[in-house]
Amino acid sequence: MSFNDISLTDDDPLFRETHYARYGYERTNIFGLVTLDSRLLTYMDRPDEFPSTRIDKLPVEPTPEYTQPFSKPVRHFIAASSSELTAFISRDGYWNCLNITLGLEAGKSEVIAIDAVESLVDDKISLFVALAVAEKSEEEESEDSSLSYSLRIYGNDRETKPFLEQALFALGDSSQIIPLLSPPMQISHVQINNDGKLQTAFLLTSMDGIIHMYAQSSEANQFVEMPSSTFFPMMGKISNHRTNILFMHILDQPNGKRVICAGGQNGELFLGFYNKDGKETKSHAIRIFSPITSVLVFQPRASNKTREDDELHLVVTCAIEQAIVYRSIDTDGLSTSKTLPLSGNFDSVLCSHVMDVDWDGEKEILIGTYGRQVLIYKQVSGTQVYTVLWKRQFAYPIYRMTHLDLNRDGLDELIVTTMYGVHIFQPNMKKAREKLLEVLQFVEASKRQKYELLIDYQRQKELEKSIVFEIN
Repeated sequence: MSFNDISLTDDDPLFRETHYARYGYERTNIFGLVTLDSRLLTYMDRPDEFPSTRIDKLPVEPTPEYTQPFSKPVRHFIAASSSELTAFISRDGYWNCLNITLGLEAGKSEVIAIDAVESLVDDKISLFVALAVAEKSEEEESEDSSLSYSLRIYGNDRETKPFLEQALFALGDSSQIIPLLSPPMQISHVQINNDGKLQTAFLLTSMDGIIHMYAQSSEANQFVEMPSSTFFPMMGKISNHRTNILFMHILDQPNGKRVICAGGQNGELFLGFYNKDGKETKSHAIRIFSPITSVLVFQPRASNKTREDDELHLVVTCAIEQAIVYRSIDTDGLSTSKTLPLSGNFDSVLCSHVMDVDWDGEKEILIGTYGRQVLIYKQVSGTQVYTVLWKRQFAYPIYRMTHLDLNRDGLDELIVTTMYGVHIFQPNMKKAREKLLEVLQFVEASKRQKYELLIDYQRQKELEKSIVFEIN
């Protein structure tokens, strides 16, 4: 496929942009997007100027008629600009944008990374948001101005509020500031088993070459630093060699197993597997000729149920090379790889994502580049070859991507964050309708076939009963 060929994909888009939200006069960083799965109810109505309205303060609280949390979490997402957060809260038929200020001073503070997690312990829901922040310690004009760094953990450590909007606006009421000696990079969260108790922990990669772990104390909601090597031996090896990790991905599988992958500034790639008891069963490490900008472990089948024989693949994006797909990493480790064609043609690749964009049961690979391009790759059936299925050019570099059903209509929207804003894309509704009709026809044909087989079976049984055997 030539470069000119992929320009034709814009004429038949998989997605159509429905909304763009700019970060005011600020920008975001490459770790400025996080999804949040929450069981808390939502209550705010659709704004008059949907979807452009940004809500800066909490409206009058309703009188709750039903405050029991959802049994199944609903996905939302939060985008961080330099000094504030914008929470996109999903609702039936619409969404709300909440502008959450946490006391960070514009022009002096800068959010480097964000992570968010909701924990459920003893039927109590707690919401935690972690920010890695850089602050100017002197006046901007001073020649002696320098930066100080901190990890700020905001938590709903009071009585659990019944509504998510209330919990988000109350984040600033409780915070813990942990000073950092080196510039922080990415924040991830993980559940650990500490002395038989499940605890929420944040993992912070840093330019000191150490993966720092901060676990929630069992006595209070304060977080204390613990050696990550105690729970993850691979992280101990990384920290011992002072490897600057730029990006880390943790995949918790439904069967209780866990896979952790980390990519380094000098091209180091680490991969570790953990069993249901949290023990490391195997690990792999290689080096490639490029700083690694993101890693993503994924299961190629689009199914909520994981089977023991399901494969696992790994997408690695690089600053000066093409994106790489390592296949069957659970059995082959890092020995089998394929590059994504044309992925190196649009400057550095900064991020990757996977989702089933065409509803065929197989996940496609999405990458975003500093050259302002999003490309979607599909694996050719029966081969290990990937081709470009869709592309889109933006006004600014692509920092992160995710997907979720933001308006709860049954179809996932594609979320793309660039340097200066958030783009929301809706799936092609015409193709969605065609696919739905195709599935309904298949289901109807299957039901008809099963009914005909049942009728034939009943007729066969009746014939067997009518046979009379003569005994001589």
